[in-house]
Amino acid sequence: MAKWIPMLLSLFLPLASQNSVQQHPSCKFHLSFLQGQQMTCSNANMNFFHIFDIPLNRTHWFKCANCSLDVLDETTFNFPKRNNISVLELPNSGVRVIRKFAFQKFFLIKSLILHNNSIQTMENMCFNGIKRLTQLDLSSNYIKILANNLFLDLENLDILNLNNNRIVYINSEAFSGLSNLKYLYLNGNNLDKLDDNVFKHLIHLKILYLEHNRINNIHPHAFNNLVNLNFLYLSHNSISYLVQYNFKHLTSLVDLHLRYNNLTEIQTSSFNGLKNVRSLHLGNNYITVIKPYGFVGLNNLEVLDLINNRFETVNYFDYFGNMQNLKYLWLNNNSINSINFVYKFDIQNSLSIIDISDNNLTSIDYESMLSNLPNIKEIFVANNSWECDFFDRMYNYLQNNNVTVCINNKCEDKDGDTYADIDCIRAVTDVAFNVTEDVSTDFSMDCCQKNTHFEILSVCLIAVLLGFI
Repeated sequence: MAKWIPMLLSLFLPLASQNSVQQHPSCKFHLSFLQGQQMTCSNANMNFFHIFDIPLNRTHWFKCANCSLDVLDETTFNFPKRNNISVLELPNSGVRVIRKFAFQKFFLIKSLILHNNSIQTMENMCFNGIKRLTQLDLSSNYIKILANNLFLDLENLDILNLNNNRIVYINSEAFSGLSNLKYLYLNGNNLDKLDDNVFKHLIHLKILYLEHNRINNIHPHAFNNLVNLNFLYLSHNSISYLVQYNFKHLTSLVDLHLRYNNLTEIQTSSFNGLKNVRSLHLGNNYITVIKPYGFVGLNNLEVLDLINNRFETVNYFDYFGNMQNLKYLWLNNNSINSINFVYKFDIQNSLSIIDISDNNLTSIDYESMLSNLPNIKEIFVANNSWECDFFDRMYNYLQNNNVTVCINNKCEDKDGDTYADIDCIRAVTDVAFNVTEDVSTDFSMDCCQKNTHFEILSVCLIAVLLGFI
């Protein structure tokens, strides 16, 4: 060791002063993207770091990639106790076990990155001594259980990333000490339930990711104390029902995602208490019915996504009538054959866009719709079973009342004209001249020319006289 340490020092001391990019076989100094000095080592093992004796007084970022570290403890790195490292990055380094006080030498550390390792065991107090830590990345490891008080000393932690582990259980005190945590990532784990008070210590949490788990049961008090949570992502789970007041503690929630679950109906008061929610995403479930007062309490909801469910009939005001701020309603890709807009009481002035495309509708009461929803600006109607004459009447009525009939995502006025004129002519003339090829009843195909409504009526009249329709 005595022979090669002076050689290392002679190499690295000039490099540190000049920010050089010349490389040692295992380590190099260079500028980090924060414009400070970073040391990056690769393909090193634990023995290398036990005898490591390179000055790090100016280094604020240390990275070891593709190393062989296996067990991290307080003796792993032979670094000075008073170093300036604020970022410690150890990805793809075969870390399997983290012992207590493993990082206590890094008393200034703010970011600890341990993703893509093989971590299975984390002893209690393994994160003790690094109170300044604000970011901890443990994603893509083999963690199965979050033990009590595991993060107890991380009072300033802002971001905790546990994505893509194998977590099956979270102990009731697992998040104890994380009183300032704002972002928690738990996507891609094996959680099948959320117990009561599991997040009770996360009083400042803003965003909670729980997508791509196996969650099928949420305790009514699972979200206790999350009074500052703004975004909750629960898509791609196995949730089949929601109990009353499941989310009542989330008084600051703005955005709730429950897409790709197994919901079949919306129970009474399922969302009661979500007084500040602006968008609710329930698409890609199996919902057929909304129970009375299923959406009660969503007084400030603006966006409701019910895409790709299994509705057949919809009574608009029974389902959505108490949402006085609803602006956008997505009902496309269901099996709706009947939608009722009749209402005898207060009208809903807020709704501006409704999508009923890709359903089984042959007609709707568009006059009642506009009478009770007077501020609709756009209605998406493609891929239904409209008859030509009905569509023509509906189209003209809505256009005359300044409602754009939308045929594709661009929702341009001329597309409605094309839909009404060209496709109906094609459907009728194909019948009139006994065309044997399969004629689609989908009138939403794009066309490049435009005909008048008079021409449509003329062709339809000729067809009637010839006895073809």
